Amino acid sequence: MNKLQQLKSNWRKKKMSRMKDDMTLWERAEIAAKLSAIAYMNPKPADAACKKLGFASGKIISRDGAEVLIAKDRNDMWFAFRGTEPAKLNDVLADLKVIKNTAKAGGKVHGGFQEEVDDVWMDIVKELDHNDQLKVRKDVYFTGHSLGAAMATIATTRYTPEELFTFGSPRVGGKHFTKNIKSPHYRFMNNNDIVCRIPPAWLGFRHHGEMIYFNRFGDKQLKPTWADAFYGIINSWKRWKFFDGVVDHGMPNYVQAIKRLAKVK
Repeated sequence: MNKLQQLKSNWRKKKMSRMKDDMTLWERAEIAAKLSAIAYMNPKPADAACKKLGFASGKIISRDGAEVLIAKDRNDMWFAFRGTEPAKLNDVLADLKVIKNTAKAGGKVHGGFQEEVDDVWMDIVKELDHNDQLKVRKDVYFTGHSLGAAMATIATTRYTPEELFTFGSPRVGGKHFTKNIKSPHYRFMNNNDIVCRIPPAWLGFRHHGEMIYFNRFGDKQLKPTWADAFYGIINSWKRWKFFDGVVDHGMPNYVQAIKRLAKVK
């Protein structure tokens, strides 16, 4: 029996138990990371993976190339936004559309990222409205990797989830835009992850949230350093991987680091 399934067994004994109360931050981050990885799967494998993780169901909504995984159990509802898939033209165009638009909640936001959220937003609203009508409302969480992290961040300015977990997130909007995010936001960055460094700050884009940084060994470190970045590149070259920033962006790296840390916390 895995960790989430064990907790779900406890929930049956305590009807009003909640994930946020029963699990540590690192355990919740592990669930978020795994769901962000599952969001890249096709619908049937994604549903099976969610059930294996302990959820009752996992449904993928896809509109004009934008996708979000909705995983539900008795007490919680997770929205995991899918990140960039280089083979999909819609994703590439969204990443390249750096022009800042006005966000619905106010402030300036990356135009391409906002359009991706707009594509699936009405479907998300239907799920949220249905949840609000339940006798016992489920707790809602947002998460995502890469483009999905940007989408999850924008979604959090439109609806306030219990928590927001993002992995390898680009900068999403301007300073005023980030003030619209009211949920606790845990922003994970892995060593030289190149996506975390774009779009450039000189264009007015800003990061948001509590940064949790993994060094070249996959250990939690207070903040990035030039030395860690340099030796991270050297270590990557030794393994004949010459695009360290791209390698470090991979979702499996985040899952592995968080899974290991969740066991020791």
